Amino acid sequence: MSRSPDQLARRYVAWVKRRALTIMAVHVLLVAGALYLIANHLPLKADFSYLLPQDQPSVKDLRRLEARVKAGDIALVIVKATSPAERDAAVRELVAGISKITPDLVEYVEVDDSELRTFLKPRRHLYVPLDELERARDALAARIKAAKLEANPLYIDVDDPDPDAVARDKQQLEELRAKRREAEARLDKPNNISADGLIASIQVRTPFRATDAGRGARLLAALDRVRDSVIAAHPGVQIGFTGGVVTSVAEHDAISQGMLISSLVTGLLVALVLALYFRSATLLVLLLSTLGVATVISFGMAAITVGHLNAATAFLGAIIAGNGVNYGIFLIARYLEERRHHDPETALAIAIVGTLRPTAIASLGASIAYGSLAATSFRGFADFAVIGAIGMMVCWMVSYILLPAVLVRFGRDTRSYQGDPIVGSTLVRLFGFRKSRVVVVVGALLLVLSVAIVTRYIANDPFEYDITQLRSEGDDALEARRWMELSDEHFGRGITGRTYIAADHPEQVPLIVGALRARDAGLPPAQQTIGSISSIGDLVPVDQPAKIAVLDEIRAMLDDDALEALDDKERAELRELRPPDGLVPVTIEQLPGVLVNRLTERNGKVGYFVSIRPSPLLDEWNGKDLIRFAAAVRKLELADGGTVTTSGSSVIFADIIESIERDGPRVTMVALLGLVIMVVLLVGWNRRALAVLIGTCTGTLLMVAFCALLGLKVNFLDFVALPITLGLGIDYAINVAHRQAHDEIPDPIATLRTSGSAVFMAALTTIIGYGSLLFSDNLAIKGFGTASLIGEITCVLTALVLVPAILTLGHGKLPRVTGRVAA
Repeated sequence: MSRSPDQLARRYVAWVKRRALTIMAVHVLLVAGALYLIANHLPLKADFSYLLPQDQPSVKDLRRLEARVKAGDIALVIVKATSPAERDAAVRELVAGISKITPDLVEYVEVDDSELRTFLKPRRHLYVPLDELERARDALAARIKAAKLEANPLYIDVDDPDPDAVARDKQQLEELRAKRREAEARLDKPNNISADGLIASIQVRTPFRATDAGRGARLLAALDRVRDSVIAAHPGVQIGFTGGVVTSVAEHDAISQGMLISSLVTGLLVALVLALYFRSATLLVLLLSTLGVATVISFGMAAITVGHLNAATAFLGAIIAGNGVNYGIFLIARYLEERRHHDPETALAIAIVGTLRPTAIASLGASIAYGSLAATSFRGFADFAVIGAIGMMVCWMVSYILLPAVLVRFGRDTRSYQGDPIVGSTLVRLFGFRKSRVVVVVGALLLVLSVAIVTRYIANDPFEYDITQLRSEGDDALEARRWMELSDEHFGRGITGRTYIAADHPEQVPLIVGALRARDAGLPPAQQTIGSISSIGDLVPVDQPAKIAVLDEIRAMLDDDALEALDDKERAELRELRPPDGLVPVTIEQLPGVLVNRLTERNGKVGYFVSIRPSPLLDEWNGKDLIRFAAAVRKLELADGGTVTTSGSSVIFADIIESIERDGPRVTMVALLGLVIMVVLLVGWNRRALAVLIGTCTGTLLMVAFCALLGLKVNFLDFVALPITLGLGIDYAINVAHRQAHDEIPDPIATLRTSGSAVFMAALTTIIGYGSLLFSDNLAIKGFGTASLIGEITCVLTALVLVPAILTLGHGKLPRVTGRVAA
């Protein structure tokens, strides 16, 4: 029995025809199972920590912190009114409404810090550092000694008074009084009301983390309802939401809505261009249906293999669809070409024989390109690799299993267009050439120029350090940022976005604070990295017994009758410094309940955390500054010889940059080497393989060069475009080269009219897929779409022009081209 490809293809088509309904039924079941997996086991995790391996030290430290801290976060409600009275009324009504929201969304509402201020005011002297109290005591003693001299001429002091020392003592006492007045002013004023009394903030504490987008969205919906009712009663009031929960929901919604818009735009535009190309609604429906099946199955398998989507993989649906449709386009285009001369079954068999090998190589190349991303510890790449590689293989298999089944079942009577294809003839007019040597020389010059531009681009550090270019620019995100800026302006930075260090035992807390202080010891402010530091020591002060002893001495001195010798003003000023009677040490048990709850871990421990912020001179949106801050806090050597480590958004971001810088070149080399080996093994070491590799490398380098000229920076998504572009370059180049290699006399014009038009349409659908990413509000995803779009255009151009030129180089004068010629 004959085993020729033609005979095998005919037998396969006959089998598909007999089993068409069974094949379709199996795919329906696969889609149903995949939809269940997607709905229940493929959540979107927009948190950047999911871009790193979960065994990375920074991620393990973050998970350890999350395990100790009670699940919770903050939503800030900012109120802006035209008068203090209106502000006060709006705040009261807001608090009343928010307090009625269900406990699974709101743990408690913090209007102001009156309870804390009431607690601190009578104990304020215990929060003064011990050395300052001792200096105040010594200055007061010297002043009282001088008062005694003034009161009693018979009082003998063996030491002559030093005028400079007396002046210093007075100055110290004046500074102490100024600090006292400043501290009491702070204790008298709520920290949630602006100086002009027109702006107030309300902290809504949630029992869930900001990454819980579902509950976050429900909370915002409830807050919206409360806001609407308050604004209806007070039309002049403005109310906005910000904070961790609000920002996370805005970023999550931007990605989710972008996924939906991207999918819709891709589907509609791809359907339009394919309808114009195939001129058959039936074929269009069959192709898009099989593509939808392949995409759904791919994400069902992603639910099994990866288990979630992250910020790097959320848009893979549009990318898989845009790339995966290529195989079906090649098959249907060849099928229509053969339908001019053969019956449906024969035409389909010939189409399978003619496209199976190049599309298989293209699919394998795309899978290798995606798979190369797994050669990194960066999980954002690894997840992309798994989902993308599986998606390409699934799309190819569905194109040669399900698509033939629906073609023989529903596409038999499709009329083939008998005229000269519009796309093919247009490509001939645009890119047809008669002088291969000219095209090759121009291609070589572009290659050399690209290498020079890319080399300079890499030398100048192409990575994106501006974090504002990685976030969403959607209306909700911008609104949240606007209210946060207002909060920072009136209430200071630090309400949200702090980094936490967890002590293993209480004695470590002051050691951690000391180690943090030591980081910047002796450095000028411009070089310091650590800003405000908060710990249990701010509420339960250290050295309390010694402080109480010093305060007792100060009280005794201020009760001395010698002060009567001073004038009334100075005596009154000094007695303002008198500590209250009956001071006792502050304990955790005495702290206000709301404060204790905030400091309590899941296991009931209180006061083991130290929170810090970067120096005010550091830019929190500058990645280089955050990397400096992360290096300062991620590991601390304590005075007792112990070590503590921590994590947070700055540490995670620093590790993402480091991972891309370390693994990026490796990924590129793995992708390039894998594709070279694949082409040589499957095509052979010949002119065709050389043309494919040169065309692909030229297209990829042109992409990077254009990105450099446009000033695009590399982020955790942009870099993925490089290996993917290599895979797509192989896809287009191999299909062009395969068709031209089967001609007795190489004819690039005929190739452009036939396979060239199919390659162009395949590229156009992918261009649409990448172009749809430009509708995303997320700037990182938009940047990826831009880079990939450029790569798609450069690679399809080199495949359509440079590859045929290399294959025909040395074959003499080419056939005359009608219409305008490129070269």
